[in-house]
Amino acid sequence: MKASQKRRAKLRIGALGVITAAAVALSGCAAGAPQNDSGKKTLNAIFLPADWGKVVQEKLAPEYEKETGVKVNVELVGRDAIHEKMATLFAGQDSSYDIFNVDYNWIPEFGKGGHLVPLDNALQDKEDFLPLSLKVATWDNKLLGIPQTVHPATLWYNGALYGDQTMKDQYQAETGNALAVPKTMDEWLTQVKFFNGKTFKGQKLSGWAAQAAKGFGNVHTWLSFAYSFGCKPFNADFTESTLTTPECIGATERWSEMMKYMPAGANDFTYDSVTTAAQQGSIATAIQWSWGQFATDNSSASKTVGDWQMTTIPTGPTGLSSAHLAEWVISVSKYSKNTEEATKFAVWLESKKNDVLQAANGGGDPVRVSSYSDPTLTEQKLEGNAAARFRRLPVTLEAMKTAQPRPFFPGEETWETALSTELSAISLGQRGVQDGLSRANEAIDKNLSQ
Repeated sequence: MKASQKRRAKLRIGALGVITAAAVALSGCAAGAPQNDSGKKTLNAIFLPADWGKVVQEKLAPEYEKETGVKVNVELVGRDAIHEKMATLFAGQDSSYDIFNVDYNWIPEFGKGGHLVPLDNALQDKEDFLPLSLKVATWDNKLLGIPQTVHPATLWYNGALYGDQTMKDQYQAETGNALAVPKTMDEWLTQVKFFNGKTFKGQKLSGWAAQAAKGFGNVHTWLSFAYSFGCKPFNADFTESTLTTPECIGATERWSEMMKYMPAGANDFTYDSVTTAAQQGSIATAIQWSWGQFATDNSSASKTVGDWQMTTIPTGPTGLSSAHLAEWVISVSKYSKNTEEATKFAVWLESKKNDVLQAANGGGDPVRVSSYSDPTLTEQKLEGNAAARFRRLPVTLEAMKTAQPRPFFPGEETWETALSTELSAISLGQRGVQDGLSRANEAIDKNLSQ
């Protein structure tokens, strides 16, 4: 069984009580202590091994120790493993770890369980944070995490391809329209069909790419279609799945149709698969996290440095443009013996200075409004290239105005499992759209009733 499957098998509502015994065993051997050998306070933290976790481990934690004398041990742990470890530690009320890097959709689960320290009073300048970033870090009117990075889904397009005169002439001849950045889902589909199979700079093109792997990748891509088509996956109080509405069916039909124009093996595509395709120039467009643009500008790995541009997700039939939101926050364990010091570190990490520093080091897109106009970011150019290094920031800021989170309730992880299974069957042609969504409804409602 894969790691993601193990995680999801365990993560049913109420699962924390099931693994209490394991947590008690873990508490006797977990790393860390309130003080280090020199008598200074020590905090133990777990972060994602993405660039924002690495910059905390390599740059910010050492800087904090210099400034305060408090040592912060930072472990880098994969997404699934972070969730599982938090569940285990919290079940045993284990104090071994003070700080966790948290995917925002876990906030309702761990917030409902009362395992996280409220941080409302610690954060004094909330007005500088992107409003949505704070909203999804809040549960039961308590701020349970300080936003560290946002990256809404955006539509990527290869600017070199869109600016090529031969390609523009051919598009005009075939479609009768000028080739321009698509504003609607229909315009985008027309372009995807046109580009698919064409050759550009020696590369045979696929029309687009996105995460489509079973697990959570396909759900995350599907959500941008769903939201732009006006699909609401649940009723208002999350007591009933509503995936068979006309809006959800229409969104899923469009997503399913467009899967035909993705690269071979698309049903296994992850974030890294999309990034590699963009670096190689083998796709024309993509739905991808905003911050991932930095990887295509890495001259040691990319053939498309400076080429990729982005825009907001095209509008659906109702005129909506609404991206699926990704965000990571910094939370403090209720069971920490150093909650005051851990809270100070979390607040310090997201000061104005450090929000910019993290972004400048590839650590995701900023969470503070002021960072989006900071010249440290806005005036940077790519080395040996005239393109702005942070040319994505205006689009990210615009996308954050209408982006929507995953269904924000304690059973979200279980919901993703049920929906992902059926989306995979639909994309593989094993099930029709309406049948697959009906089956997902049934599975989700069963989980809700439990």
